[in-house]
Amino acid sequence: MAAMPRGEPRTVPDPAGELYNREMAKVRAKRLAAEQQTAASPLDQVAGAFKEFQEGSDIPRPTTAQTFIPVVGPAWEAVGNIQDGEYGKAAFNGAMMVADALPFWVAVKGARSLSKGIGILKKGSVTANAAQKAIKRAGLTGPGLEVHHTIPLKGLGRTVQDPRNHYALLKVMPKEQHRRLTGSWAGKPKYGPLGQVWYGTTDWMKAIPTGVGGYLLDTGQNVIQPSRPGAPPPRK
Repeated sequence: MAAMPRGEPRTVPDPAGELYNREMAKVRAKRLAAEQQTAASPLDQVAGAFKEFQEGSDIPRPTTAQTFIPVVGPAWEAVGNIQDGEYGKAAFNGAMMVADALPFWVAVKGARSLSKGIGILKKGSVTANAAQKAIKRAGLTGPGLEVHHTIPLKGLGRTVQDPRNHYALLKVMPKEQHRRLTGSWAGKPKYGPLGQVWYGTTDWMKAIPTGVGGYLLDTGQNVIQPSRPGAPPPRK
């Protein structure tokens, strides 16, 4: 009987085996990635997440009308700017978001004062002594704190009725800050013009011009560079 010639081994198709190998490769890759992430420092993990954010799906841009929504509009634009690597624009829009939010924080603080019994519109004109006693009864001042008149009395008696004693024009502050508005105190110099404006005014006095100015700047940017909804600019 003639012997059959010796041949080379043949590969038998094995779809189930190939699928198993592919799935096992995915499992090993995920396990390796998890091990690397665990070994990475928190800073590296943040950097990796930030890279994935910038390389991920584009965030739809707000319409021109949507950019005028307080807080939401500039925040939306800032996130898109960060994704595109436009950090200067992101900083600007972030500042506009803060300017939009500032008046809301002032309203929260005003509500806190109202809850303690001081109505901003309760009286149009009171004496300095009466106003200070009311503030003290409400628990808004105490040891180490003084009540500052944002509009100076300039020698007016503390028992005289005057609109400058209105609660909306008064500010409770630490004694040192109050004294340094008008002169040196405890070896520390008098505040300069910037410090006098910052410490010598109430929150609402600072919030109104900041909010209005921020809104005007944001409006100007939105008019000059209107957003295109759903069409982010090309990545740099």
